[in-house]
Amino acid sequence: MDARKEIDRLYDLEYGRIDAIVRFVATGLAAVMLYSYSGASEALIWIAGYCAAHILHFSFLRNRRRAAARPRDVQIAAVLFSLVVLAFLWLPSLLLTRPDPVMTIAGASGFGALLVFLIHRSDTTLFAMTFEIGAVAIAAGWIVIQTVGQVPSPGARVGVAVAATTLVAYFALTLLTNRRLRLETEAASRRSVQAQKMEAIGQLAGGVAHDFNNILTAVIGNLDLYEVLEDAGERDACIAEARAASLRAADLVRQLLSYSRRSPMTIAPCEVGALLEQVRTFTRRLLPAPIALELEAPDETLTVAVDQNQLITALVNLVVNARDAMPKGGRLTLQAQAQRIGAAEPRPDGTSFGPGDFVAIAVTDTGTGIPPEILRRVTEPFFTTKEVGQGSGLGLSMVEGFARQSGGHLRLESSSRGTCATLFLPRVAPGAPPAPSPALRLVS
Repeated sequence: MDARKEIDRLYDLEYGRIDAIVRFVATGLAAVMLYSYSGASEALIWIAGYCAAHILHFSFLRNRRRAAARPRDVQIAAVLFSLVVLAFLWLPSLLLTRPDPVMTIAGASGFGALLVFLIHRSDTTLFAMTFEIGAVAIAAGWIVIQTVGQVPSPGARVGVAVAATTLVAYFALTLLTNRRLRLETEAASRRSVQAQKMEAIGQLAGGVAHDFNNILTAVIGNLDLYEVLEDAGERDACIAEARAASLRAADLVRQLLSYSRRSPMTIAPCEVGALLEQVRTFTRRLLPAPIALELEAPDETLTVAVDQNQLITALVNLVVNARDAMPKGGRLTLQAQAQRIGAAEPRPDGTSFGPGDFVAIAVTDTGTGIPPEILRRVTEPFFTTKEVGQGSGLGLSMVEGFARQSGGHLRLESSSRGTCATLFLPRVAPGAPPAPSPALRLVS
């Protein structure tokens, strides 16, 4: 499990969507209505405790998003969320033991809503799920203990206990089933990503072979010259040239091997202009002759702090998509510029990014464009407009995931004259030591 991705998922699930606001508003209204109906101070204590638990949980998730999350942080988040669950559950559990039918219905609604949310939340760590199942089991057990004394028939008492046990067991089974399905889906996604990487390697093989042949020509040619030259200085120059060409070959092989394997994320300062030059060099073999590749280098030094492997891979994905949109040829442009986002800009899913200083890296093509009715869907996992067998539907999804994980955004603009995909990445101050030459890796 990627701890950073899991922390990001939990944060977005709890606090990054419109339904989070709906949940808090609905909970607050429920507390006010219960207090107005019964005058019970428990309703006010409940909402205060619930909000306090959420503040603690929110603060931890937000802080860990800004740092390098570890597996232990996911476990701590699970414990804090269990406090949120218990803070919510105690009042519905209490209401279910009241003789007033209004209170009973209110308690059942709250209890059922929490079960539905926990199933929707779909945690994958057994540690977190154990706490969630335990919290529900404690609440159900307490309800049975408080209720069974009010039931005169021994058979009915047994029925109450069996019903509560069945509820907890079915809830646990549903959670475990959802966990298994989600893990299987993620595994299938990783296999598809790996297959996509290998497919890309096949496309790159011709270009790499050509570049490697040029390097070998330089090595062999300089060694042949070394045998016929008599001047010591010229012979030393031949050896130096051969050695430099050999190092270029080693670097090319290293990049190709790293591209085909998984490697850990490494966040480091990255100079965008130099990186775009590498992308142009690496992707020129992917483009057919009718497509002209242009690089508009930035006028100033632009630095971002990202995983360079993933950034290059994201740009390669965008270049490949642009190529496929121009079957008859056209112009493909890579450019980067500084851009200030003055106010938070909304994303289609209700979240937002900014404000702040960003580097906008744009990949623009003159292809067929994307119809407006599907433009908002092209970043969905496995959604593709290509024919069967020609695309996994994961390219843009992975690019968007990388942008969000890096604190940025992917903006897509399209018309009949072409498409512009712009990556917004937070800008950092230059001057930090450069990271090692990147090796390609697909975002997973």
